[in-house]
Amino acid sequence: MKKYIILMFLSILLAGARPGYGGEIAIIVNKENAVEDISFRELAMILKMEKKIWDDGKQIYLVTRESRSPEKEAILKTVYKMDEQELKKFWVVKIYQGSITSFPKVIVSNQSVKAFVRQVPNAVGYIDAAYADDSVKVLRIDGKLPGETGYKLAEG
Repeated sequence: MKKYIILMFLSILLAGARPGYGGEIAIIVNKENAVEDISFRELAMILKMEKKIWDDGKQIYLVTRESRSPEKEAILKTVYKMDEQELKKFWVVKIYQGSITSFPKVIVSNQSVKAFVRQVPNAVGYIDAAYADDSVKVLRIDGKLPGETGYKLAEG
């Protein structure tokens, strides 16, 4: 009986298996986007909706992860340098000042962010680098990709 329970538990765990949070965040865009590499400063401007237009003149469509996701927490720490409540206040002030008209679109999973970016040519989002594949383009940040030494969106 004990073995049966253990096997059942393991099969449930394996059935729900997915790549785990890899500790690095990939910034992704649609494969048709001409951008290949951006600076960390430019990334911060995009994520803070201070830079709203791609170099080709098309409007940037920012998508973000839900609160308390490991990816959102990493971006809060490394890019925004604020917590979730401070970020909400940041967006409210930007709306009040008229510099943006709404909060960024929030998407609940890495796979959903990837699917959205794949479908929307001007979209930019971030995912756990473990989910990155050739259906989207991973941007270099200051010349580096996730996994390379010195990549700035690594946890820790």
